[in-house]
Amino acid sequence: MELKSIYKNWVKSSTWFIIITMIFLTGITILLLFALKIINYNWLTGWILGFTSFLVGIFISKKSVKLLLENENHFLFYFFFLLRLGIYAAPLFIAFFNNNVIFDYKGVLIGLSPILLLLFTNQKILNITSY
Repeated sequence: MELKSIYKNWVKSSTWFIIITMIFLTGITILLLFALKIINYNWLTGWILGFTSFLVGIFISKKSVKLLLENENHFLFYFFFLLRLGIYAAPLFIAFFNNNVIFDYKGVLIGLSPILLLLFTNQKILNITSY
């Protein structure tokens, strides 16, 4: 009984549950395509590059909301927003300008695809309870 309630609370409120679910879904997609020999290793490296930039973007987003609630400095929040956009754009520039030798831009796009899910899960990831 105790384990069931711990699991329910972890699923409802855990940031890591959402992130691990996103890693699992995109990772299974990439590994399945790699196993079927539809894609090459550069898709996998692109996915890793895209997903690490996604995780850094989540960290910066959490930090910016925390600092905004503490300091109420909206210019710092704008700075973190622009920094996050740069972190999302940098892997795409890396993938486009190296002629797809190491990182494929399609793999980077799949790695960055959980950004679209942030629209629905941003409240739980940032742990915003009240203003």
